[in-house]
Amino acid sequence: MFANPVVFIAGATGYTGSAIARGLLSGGTFARSLLSNTVIILVRSSSCSKPIVKTLEAAGAVVRLGDVTDRPEQLEQNLEGVDILISTVFSLDNLKPLFLAASKLGVKRVIPSDFGPHAPRGVMFVNDLKLDLRNYIKSLGLPYTFVEVGWWTKVSFPYPHAIPESWIAPKHFVGTCDVPSIQSTLGSIAAFMERIIVDERTLNQVVLIHDGEYTLNEMRGLGEKISGEDFSDYPVISPEKLQSEMVSEDPFVKSHAQYKYSMYIRGDNTLANAKADGLLIARELYDGIPVPDLEEEGRKFYKEPFVWGQSEV
Repeated sequence: MFANPVVFIAGATGYTGSAIARGLLSGGTFARSLLSNTVIILVRSSSCSKPIVKTLEAAGAVVRLGDVTDRPEQLEQNLEGVDILISTVFSLDNLKPLFLAASKLGVKRVIPSDFGPHAPRGVMFVNDLKLDLRNYIKSLGLPYTFVEVGWWTKVSFPYPHAIPESWIAPKHFVGTCDVPSIQSTLGSIAAFMERIIVDERTLNQVVLIHDGEYTLNEMRGLGEKISGEDFSDYPVISPEKLQSEMVSEDPFVKSHAQYKYSMYIRGDNTLANAKADGLLIARELYDGIPVPDLEEEGRKFYKEPFVWGQSEV
């Protein structure tokens, strides 16, 4: 589709954004086919000294200073010369100005920050915000690709007893624990994105990246095998308990309850549902990307449990 596309990433210092940026810069198919200076990352002035920024710069990324909340003229200046815009910025931020600027400059494809589980409208308010942004992008006439990834393998194992329980490190199970849910690793997301963003078949389509479907019981069994811990003392949250939390005024409590209810009670986040809704399946489009070994992913997790905001990118 593009001879030498210029890719712009907003959110490149986060978990998903940095994985995608490093994947594009690592010397794979995408990087080998491009001229230099083709991956641009948007970085706040206050974040320039972060190790991940230095790492991406050393790998060949070009830094443009700014933020998705900048004035329209500044957004347009930072998007100058860009072919593909990828945003991994959290969806509660107002991203409409960013995509309006992309529309004015004729960006050839945009990928907003979906990168989450599959669900219909009306189930999770965060997902509804993502769907609203999809509709806005379509209203602008912007060429797009929407990408879903299910849930993240690195937060699907039961947390060890030594980790203090919090909303970012839950220590409980949900419902019957036998509802399958799509999962993916950051490595697979990065590998597939390299192909998806330059593929004509994915233009104006929704694409699912996944590494498989697993139940909470399967993740618990594997977690106990790897860690040697017994998680039978962790409580099981009932659908009624989740429903009471789903109307909380605390957006974090509300959103987490809605996500759990959607994935583990309703069973929205499945490959069958994604296919029924017309999503393209990345593993059916592209060969050569191995499915990560789940046991190896578990060993990594229990060696250094992932906690949002505390673990290294």
